[in-house]
Amino acid sequence: MPHTLAELEPQRIWHWFGELCRVPHASGDEKAASDMVEDFARDLGLLWKRDQAGNLMVAKSGRGFAGRSAPVVLQAHLDMVAERLDGSQHDFSRDPIEVEVEGDWVFARETTLGADNGIGVAVMMALLEDDEAEHPPLECLFTVDEERGLTGASVLDPSWLTGRRMINLDSENEGRFCIGCAGGLDVRIDLPLQLERAPEDAGAWLLRVDGLRGGHSGMEIGRSRANAIRILSRALGRMLSCGASVAGLSGGSKRNAIPRNASAIIYADAFAASRCLDAAAALEREQRSEYSSIESCITVSFSPSDESPSSVLTASSARRAADLLLTLPHGVEKMSPIEEGLVETSVNLATVSTGPEGLSVALTVRSLLENAKRGLAERICAAARLAGCEAEVGNGYPGWRPDPSSPILKSAVSYWKEFSGREARVETVHAGLECGILGSRVGGMDMISTGPDIREVHAPGERVSISSTTRFWAFFRGLLERL
Repeated sequence: MPHTLAELEPQRIWHWFGELCRVPHASGDEKAASDMVEDFARDLGLLWKRDQAGNLMVAKSGRGFAGRSAPVVLQAHLDMVAERLDGSQHDFSRDPIEVEVEGDWVFARETTLGADNGIGVAVMMALLEDDEAEHPPLECLFTVDEERGLTGASVLDPSWLTGRRMINLDSENEGRFCIGCAGGLDVRIDLPLQLERAPEDAGAWLLRVDGLRGGHSGMEIGRSRANAIRILSRALGRMLSCGASVAGLSGGSKRNAIPRNASAIIYADAFAASRCLDAAAALEREQRSEYSSIESCITVSFSPSDESPSSVLTASSARRAADLLLTLPHGVEKMSPIEEGLVETSVNLATVSTGPEGLSVALTVRSLLENAKRGLAERICAAARLAGCEAEVGNGYPGWRPDPSSPILKSAVSYWKEFSGREARVETVHAGLECGILGSRVGGMDMISTGPDIREVHAPGERVSISSTTRFWAFFRGLLERL
């Protein structure tokens, strides 16, 4: 039974995945990863380009019969979502990902693994150094900052790419071929808050919501997982009714991850604190019952705080903040009437924090329909205005319109049946993929997205299947031979 990456096959994929895990590559901090790919291309004597954002394109001549066909673009992103368990001391700017092997899975116990999209990166690097593989001329595109809004792809020079056939390697289900995705945009809400001196006859307490599963705000939004900010807002309302004061609150960490935890500093005297303890325990029981088939570890705790800010929100400001968070939408807005089980429009109540400027809230809207995406954003902004907030819409990116007649899809589906003996699944996903941006910027692109089995993306415990990666490598090489 293999226990380390070095013992796994395909050896070169796991080698390069391991090398990527050793360098910082959280979104916005991909320089070391870009440097690694640049050095790799230079050492192999391949043609490469790199822009100021850190995107790279590495080209390789075709080989074998397929070498005489039109170029194929392969694409994956270098960055990863940096999430860790509460209490973990992992520093993504410095520490390597602690990779473990158990059974059929490679995983990280306390953090995200970065298989999204590190496996895609490793597959491209393994192919670029493989002198036995037969394939068309390759243009391997390594993009940056995908997870924060696909910003690397949005600044890419489209003249880099001569190929008009593309395989994106940012999908997580073997034997499935994605041909469309949702577009998205961010909404930021700012609520001015008024402060007053903290009560002298009260102690500081920490209200905390923990233990939620979280996950990818596109792929997992339809699973009805709990949102820690939403639970915190309910708890705040009850604390205020118990006579407590709120000093500050925070929750969530990434725009594209469902919040797993949230907290607030509460001031309460002995009588109010006793009532708050009971309220927190009652809410915890209610939430565990409500999410009994979805979440197994929800906790709502109320304990003495190590922090004791000198100011608290005025009662009216605290109530307005709690009411705003309760009012803002989260979850599925509408299911697709065309494809069963597909989310058409959703919103993730992603992050909340208080600071000198007041309360700041970030939401991410996704939809397969541009009009629905804009319409939901308009509704959120309207709710914000009713609460006396300022709202700003930004960081939008286009969706990818499905093309069931795609020639590259036809080739992939046909070869998958030959390779596996099973029918392929063709799907559109609610997540955002760079195919939408690259297709709109380059024009005339025939695209699919595929990859091996990866689970729990954007959450600690993320894992990738070893056997699926092995099969995917064999399938992928065979497909390229036939293009």
